[in-house]
Amino acid sequence: MYIPQLSDVLGRRSGILPGDRPLNTTSFTLDTSGMATFFGGDVAVTAMTTLHLDPTRRWLGWYNAPGTYEVAKRYGRVSKSRLLEGLFPGVPTDLVTMLGLAGIQGAKYIAAHSGTIFEETGPFAALLMEECQRMESEDIQGRETVSMHVTITELNHDPENNFVLNPTRIFPPIVATIPILVSAGTAVACAIFTDWFCFCMIVLGMLANGVSCLTIGAGRFVFQHPVRKDPGASGSGDGILLSDPNQEIIVLKGSPNAVDSIIRGAFQLRFASEPKYRDIKCSTALLVFQFIAQILLIPQGSLFGQILFVGSLIVSGAYNMWLASWDREATQREVCIRSVLQRPVFQRYKLGTRTSAAVFTILMLKPKDPAKFMDMIIPNDTPIWKKFKANVISRIRDDKELIFDSSFWEDSEVTEDRGLLELLYRDAEAAYRGYKTALSHPHNIKL
Repeated sequence: MYIPQLSDVLGRRSGILPGDRPLNTTSFTLDTSGMATFFGGDVAVTAMTTLHLDPTRRWLGWYNAPGTYEVAKRYGRVSKSRLLEGLFPGVPTDLVTMLGLAGIQGAKYIAAHSGTIFEETGPFAALLMEECQRMESEDIQGRETVSMHVTITELNHDPENNFVLNPTRIFPPIVATIPILVSAGTAVACAIFTDWFCFCMIVLGMLANGVSCLTIGAGRFVFQHPVRKDPGASGSGDGILLSDPNQEIIVLKGSPNAVDSIIRGAFQLRFASEPKYRDIKCSTALLVFQFIAQILLIPQGSLFGQILFVGSLIVSGAYNMWLASWDREATQREVCIRSVLQRPVFQRYKLGTRTSAAVFTILMLKPKDPAKFMDMIIPNDTPIWKKFKANVISRIRDDKELIFDSSFWEDSEVTEDRGLLELLYRDAEAAYRGYKTALSHPHNIKL
């Protein structure tokens, strides 16, 4: 029996590989397995959360992305698989938490007519508050100490429950072609120089990331809120969102369902595979297989192939960083408010004192119990403040002009702080003038 010599076998094997491969003569091996599986994990996860905000992002994930371990870990916990939970131990999370919308608390809500008070509202109220704080405002002339902003929000649309939000194009699709072309180019270069280990790992990375984007991007971004069966029986849903630290008041004017959507609304991600999430499990399993294969096979490639592999990761990581650096919160506010509220009308004003803001808010809102609102916004019960509040509220209830003369502060009952009392009445007058101006020339802002 003929037994080939080992030198002959090695000679034939060396003949398969071209001798002109770049860096083929060096014995140095670049170990990139750790970088391939762990580098840029948080950035990759953040980039994944943009899939539900831009409809084109779902189809443009065919590039060899870094951070596959972290992505697999996060979505492995979502899929509720015992095997994946054992592989990635930790506190289970959900998709809304990964989007950064879970646990967001909005400002205090006070109803104008029913007397309902919510000390904390939902994430939609927080998004609306942030959006209002970024709007331009019209100044109302008057004394200035600690200024406050009052935003009048006209809600002309009643959102449906389980309303699917329509994403909007925010990322130029042409930018996504850069990491895709670089990944494809490096894979072709590895194939030309017959480095099949690095070629397979680059192609596998492109497939794993592309399938993950398709799978996770298939989720529907849904808005949920309680819907009243008989909204007309509850009257108007008007009220205010009061944020003390930010010196902000938002006046909500609309139907009970429209206001409830803001103060009690929440967001969910819905998948057709719920509750078993088979598609997410398969996608996560592919990511797990990818980073295990990278650990084992990348060190077996040539130095030239490893450099190409790292090059594809650098370009893809830079693209993920660009996606992650985008103002995701601003995009969420734009998508949510425009989709859910259907372009409400805002009127935003800046008042110089908290007293002026309180009087202006009550005039705009016309609550059932204006004295209660005044106490909520200005919880001061000293004799001077009690006298001022009583006089102002009395004139508001009688629908009289808020114009005061010296008789209101030169009272025999007031022996001290007459100067302060006069300033408070001047603040009320400024709020009344601003109220009249706002009615005749509204400072409307449309999104």
